[in-house]
Amino acid sequence: MRLELKPVAALSDAERAALKALTAVVYPPEVVAASPGRHLTWAPPDYSALVWDEEGVLVSHVGLLVRAGTVDGAAVKIGGIGSVKTHPRGEGRGYASAGLRLAAAALNDDHRVAFSLLVCRDHLLPFYNRLGWLSFSGRLFVEQPAAAPRSRSTARWCCRGCARPPHRTGTIDLNGPPW
Repeated sequence: MRLELKPVAALSDAERAALKALTAVVYPPEVVAASPGRHLTWAPPDYSALVWDEEGVLVSHVGLLVRAGTVDGAAVKIGGIGSVKTHPRGEGRGYASAGLRLAAAALNDDHRVAFSLLVCRDHLLPFYNRLGWLSFSGRLFVEQPAAAPRSRSTARWCCRGCARPPHRTGTIDLNGPPW
């Protein structure tokens, strides 16, 4: 397994093609059509954690971004994890876990975020919990172009680095679209 963390703008044409191919396998049209988030505008990642298998094939991706948001009205730097995907043949082999650990380390060590958030489907909660992510039970506001300037998110969010209030139970405003 080989791990890389790169700014999205610095991805090579070959890396972009590999990411596009991975996305097509993980999110074919019928999966996208049934996705509860298909009508939302999502923020693109600033960085990509790329996980390559032993044959040099991209098998997992984790997107990262950093956002200036607020917690209970106080300014805070928030890390975002999104665009997490693993090729079905690579599931259960530690690829996504390795990518998520790399992403969390970069957000904590390089970007010094107060905490990080990701959207999580309920059936994936045990997986994310094993990696230190906790369910966020507070209120979260996001921006959507078709909605009011600030809309309350109804998605399941998980938080890392927010074991104490207010980060886990307060009101977070992402000051932009979700990721």
